[in-house]
Amino acid sequence: MKKILFLSLVVLLTACNNAGKFTVSGNFANADGKMLYFEKAGLLKDSLIDSVKVKMDGNFSFKTSLPEYPDLYRLKLNNQQLVLAVDSTTEKIEINGNGLDMISSVIKGSDQSVEIQKLRQSVINLQKKADAIKFGKNAVESKQLLDTFVQDVNNHKKMVIDLILKNTRSMSAYYSLYQQVSGIYLFSPFVKEDRPYYSAVATAFTTYMPEYERSKNLYNVVMTAIKEDRQGRQQQAWQKLQKSSESGFIDINLKDNKGADQKLSSLTGKTIVLDFSAFESENNVAYTFELRDIYNKYASKGLQIYQVSLDENKMLWEKSVSNLPWICVRDENGRVAKTYNIQSIPTLFLINKQGTIIGRYEDTGKLAADIGKAL
Repeated sequence: MKKILFLSLVVLLTACNNAGKFTVSGNFANADGKMLYFEKAGLLKDSLIDSVKVKMDGNFSFKTSLPEYPDLYRLKLNNQQLVLAVDSTTEKIEINGNGLDMISSVIKGSDQSVEIQKLRQSVINLQKKADAIKFGKNAVESKQLLDTFVQDVNNHKKMVIDLILKNTRSMSAYYSLYQQVSGIYLFSPFVKEDRPYYSAVATAFTTYMPEYERSKNLYNVVMTAIKEDRQGRQQQAWQKLQKSSESGFIDINLKDNKGADQKLSSLTGKTIVLDFSAFESENNVAYTFELRDIYNKYASKGLQIYQVSLDENKMLWEKSVSNLPWICVRDENGRVAKTYNIQSIPTLFLINKQGTIIGRYEDTGKLAADIGKAL
């Protein structure tokens, strides 16, 4: 009798201990010794919950409190991530995959997380196809790539619409609204055809979770869109992408430190290094010397550098570029960087004399090796 009572007490204590908690566990092959991070993806900033060094067997496990409202979480390994949806009914999410290809993992225990995974896989494929447009061998091939890309975008949007209509207050429906390709939202409340679906999700969130910060944010976005129809601006962004299939690159027109307009296209016919960087960066002094060495070596052979600064401090930028021999402009609001899908700095592009982007680089070493071939 005492034994039965003891076992019952253990079960009861275990149940109480797990109340209000959920676990994320599983196995990642080829991740031995790597750090795995578990984060909560907030509306304004992410917060780290826990981290662990993956053991040789690949097993991992995290446990944390259930959120007050449905929310998004992330598992991050190196430069990869899995986005997970969690609500009050979530108890355990199991993940099994390969540390070299997290996006292909098998997810169990969260249907919404699986839906988000499919969305991300679709967007990753779209981004690859959008990047390929810039590297078409000629205008005809680039146009064909663009036509295929546009059809794939339409198919993605059909998937999103089905997802939203299935459950307008799901986190997967919410997440689907914020997907981007080359800095352009695939769904936008500022586009007339998209707005009803955006509004449906906003209405559901506001009705059932009026105090939730994500609900308030969605509501404000939709109301702003209704008051200010910016559909034309969205169309212009797609037209720029289409234009890139014809010219080889998206043109840039920004002001230099003297206030004069400087167009990237004015350099067509020369070999161009298009550089996105910031003088505020910790290693920029060394980086600038590397660029200067490249310029000194190849300028006499026709090389031009068009440097786009992402510095927030305008005075620092003006002082830093005052004695540089190449074109220096400043992307004050980051609009151009988004157009070129800049994820980190420095990022450099090499454009040949025909106006075709022939390389994208994260350091000057590999760039310098290719410049001689383009001159």
